[in-house]
Amino acid sequence: MDKSTIDFGFLERLRKSKMLKDLDNVDDGGSWEKLKKESEVGTDNESQRLSKLTLLALEGFTNGFVMKKNKKMMIIEKKGIKRGFGTGTGSKSPSVEEKEDYLIKKQKKQKTSDAKKQKTRIEKKQKQRKGFNPVEELSALGLEPPPDMHQVFKDRIENLGGTDIKLVIQKFIKPTDLNPGHNRLSMTLKQVRNKFLTEAEEEKFKNNWGMDVILIEPCLEVSKVHLTKWLIGGSFAYVFKTQWNQIVRNNADTLKPDAVVQIWSFRVGPESQLGFAIIKVKEGKAVSEIH
Repeated sequence: MDKSTIDFGFLERLRKSKMLKDLDNVDDGGSWEKLKKESEVGTDNESQRLSKLTLLALEGFTNGFVMKKNKKMMIIEKKGIKRGFGTGTGSKSPSVEEKEDYLIKKQKKQKTSDAKKQKTRIEKKQKQRKGFNPVEELSALGLEPPPDMHQVFKDRIENLGGTDIKLVIQKFIKPTDLNPGHNRLSMTLKQVRNKFLTEAEEEKFKNNWGMDVILIEPCLEVSKVHLTKWLIGGSFAYVFKTQWNQIVRNNADTLKPDAVVQIWSFRVGPESQLGFAIIKVKEGKAVSEIH
């Protein structure tokens, strides 16, 4: 042991202080007693013993600190952040590559989680749709078979020169039919009751062209909307779009969630222009009833 490294004044103060006696009373599982015994090996007097004991204590503290640091690093690595030790006494921060690798893995994990949640939501909606039978629901309301067209709408169609009147669909108004972000009313092909398109018009829909049509609103105003065909939720549907939000605003007292409406088709003029009429047959829910 190099005596030049020993501060004998410090050792004397340490010997006279209560620190050593206090350590004797600490319940540390025998670690302090073990250090004291080790300090007695190879020493000739109390000063040497205290010096060796001090060095052993410092060495133990340093080793404990390093072990604690290593344990923390292992926990961090398990979380996906890789850290490495430098050649010196300290540790280095994660490199740019390691940070990027961690972020990429985290993003992939998040995307996988989001995809699973989305799949669960879709499956839930599909189950709900399978459990909902519109014909049974309409029958329970006394709307099957569908009631005839109101006379006031017959008169409106006649005033336009309309003929060949057919019931296309009887449906519940859904929240998506009233959502301004969607700006459309859908008519599922599976629920369409009568064919209303000519073969030439069918070809337009096959090519995703669609067509502009006349629409008699529930308030009896006449508008023009674009009729097309979309794939919605795994099923094809005819869709009124373009001016639909304005029509919803014009008929806010009629077009409400869960209202039942009939949509009838008719033809106008020598060119047999296609037209539709939307007629409410059952009142929907007010906004206060939904929330």
